[in-house]
Amino acid sequence: MNSSALRRALCLALTVLLGWLAPWSAHASYQPSATWLQRTDDVHIRADASTVQTVHWVIRIDTEAGVTNFAERRLEFSSSLETLDVLEAFTLTPDGKRLVVAPDKIRTMEAYDEGGPDFSDAKVKVVIFPAVTVGAQLHLRYRSTQHTPFFPGHTSWTVHYPPGVKFENARVDIRHDPGIDVKVQGRGVAGGRVEARPDEAPGTIRYAFTFRQDKASPPERGRVELSDFAPAVHVTTFADRAALAAAYQAGAHPKTEPTQAVKALAEELTQGATTERDKVRRLYNWVSRHIRYVSMEVGAGGYIPHSVQSILDHRYGDCKDHVVLLESLLRAVGIDSTPALVNSGRAMRLPELALLTPFNHVITYVPSLNLYLDSTARFAPMGTLPEEVIDKPVLLTATGQVARTPKSSPTTDFTHTRAWMQVIDTGEVWGSALAVYGGTEEVDSRSAQFDNLGKQAEDLARGYLSRFGETGTGDIEVDDPLDLDKPWKVESTFELDPVVNIPGPSAMAIPVGLAPGRMKALSTSRPISGRRFESACVSARHREEVEIRLPPKVRIERIPVDVNFTQGPLRYSATYRRTGNVVQVTREIVADRASSICTARDDEDWAALLRVLQRDLRGQVFVR
Repeated sequence: MNSSALRRALCLALTVLLGWLAPWSAHASYQPSATWLQRTDDVHIRADASTVQTVHWVIRIDTEAGVTNFAERRLEFSSSLETLDVLEAFTLTPDGKRLVVAPDKIRTMEAYDEGGPDFSDAKVKVVIFPAVTVGAQLHLRYRSTQHTPFFPGHTSWTVHYPPGVKFENARVDIRHDPGIDVKVQGRGVAGGRVEARPDEAPGTIRYAFTFRQDKASPPERGRVELSDFAPAVHVTTFADRAALAAAYQAGAHPKTEPTQAVKALAEELTQGATTERDKVRRLYNWVSRHIRYVSMEVGAGGYIPHSVQSILDHRYGDCKDHVVLLESLLRAVGIDSTPALVNSGRAMRLPELALLTPFNHVITYVPSLNLYLDSTARFAPMGTLPEEVIDKPVLLTATGQVARTPKSSPTTDFTHTRAWMQVIDTGEVWGSALAVYGGTEEVDSRSAQFDNLGKQAEDLARGYLSRFGETGTGDIEVDDPLDLDKPWKVESTFELDPVVNIPGPSAMAIPVGLAPGRMKALSTSRPISGRRFESACVSARHREEVEIRLPPKVRIERIPVDVNFTQGPLRYSATYRRTGNVVQVTREIVADRASSICTARDDEDWAALLRVLQRDLRGQVFVR
């Protein structure tokens, strides 16, 4: 797992998503676990940007999986900013009985995230429906009142309709008081502005949208976020992204004023540094290593960071706090930086309106060096970003400009492995390997090896070898994964149980041992068929060089043939050379994509490469 497993990426969330769960299957046999017979959102935006949203759901359970997925509904809210009241909840059984949810079956609980440390005022109301069976209908009506906006005078609201859900009748009604300017836009839905109702206050502005989706699509691995493509209704009070940036900056920038303690720390850390880049590197490394990630979403804390001194004193904070401290340290040595709002996920685009969606993370941008930094990614050296924020649009809050983080590249994102193996008379293998990593591959490797610290070498070796059906023993050696100044490499030694029968005749595939084995791993990555939606993808390069020495008494009769393949942005090559009883193997895969957004055509290219790769990896060295 990459570095995102060690931190909670979603630290700035405000998107209404319609949850759905269904197992993967082919299009023809796909059946959603439930059908939304009705989904109505009635949103009232008051002149002070506080909002009242009344939601009415009617969900029919269509499969046994739906019983599990929908029998309990979880409604999350911020207890300091909003109230949530369940107005009505009951089950309508297939034979027409109306079973009301008992008051003690509507419970308010703490919301929590098992993925990382989390201090939040988020609560969740759990509605437990009775007698949920296939064919039952679940009726739920609730009201959410956000009495305190995240940003004074502003609100942003979004509802998406996922492709994996059937909607028989979905409706959004939006009205706002005349004293506030609101932008409303529908995408893939019917409707628009309508006349205000006679009983509404003079000047009330109203919109109405409807949506119906008779067919549902199965989930697709790697698909981009709903915010990129799904039918939706968008609502915002921000005139443009510059206004959104200014609202964030108003709450964040004052917190970056360097205190005496911050100035002293910055001076200490940069003492002797002769270049601006070296100063940035030292300050970034310190924050990355010494400020642990803790989500702190209390009240408007989902968007407004804590004071720089409190972050420094407590040595923890969320993404906003990381950015504030780093910005303050940089200010103390005369270097300007800005927060950069970004999506840490698979949202690759920004909507037309200035919405909080899909921004859910914030990183640092240093204009003088054209450098993006994510200090919450504790295993990312300066100049490297974790995969979640690669090639993403960002909003630079100091200027209001929209920019984009660097894309992945075969030059920067790579693995390069060299392995040496000696086959002995018993068919066993003694070997060693050296793997060098760059870019996102380095971030992932540092994270994985950090997780391995303290584990038994025997257990680690057994687990790594079992990936590709090998057995044996070995040891992995690494430097401190948190020392971001050292180039990253992973060294290993290993002994494999027999991989070839000696004396022959026999044949052996090229062993992996404790090397990363990226070719073997990629050979199992089969693309889905019939992709309908775009997916997030990366560019990278993986090179493996293996030298195998066989015993003098063994005669090598045949080695695999060379391979060269090119299709679209993908290249694969393999060369095999024999000198006496030494076989040298060089394999390389390169994906050099123009974009981090892939389509069904990219799946076709990968499927073609996969056929070549799998065939090549089945090649053997024949001996006698």
